[in-house]
Amino acid sequence: MRKNVTTNTHSQTPHITINLTRSNITPDNWGFLRQWANNLGVSLEELLRRILIGAVIGQLYAERIPKI
Repeated sequence: MRKNVTTNTHSQTPHITINLTRSNITPDNWGFLRQWANNLGVSLEELLRRILIGAVIGQLYAERIPKI
């Protein structure tokens, strides 16, 4: 999935763009992510950003995961 990642490391703050398509995540998982985002009161994009940042810094993002 490297081709979907754009990075800019020439400034102090690198910028990363990750493009997800519906086929990257199963329908059940999209539903789970939407439910989780709704429970937190944030957009799906914000939830995915939080998960990604947690992964980058080596932490597991587990804020109020809904029971399924």
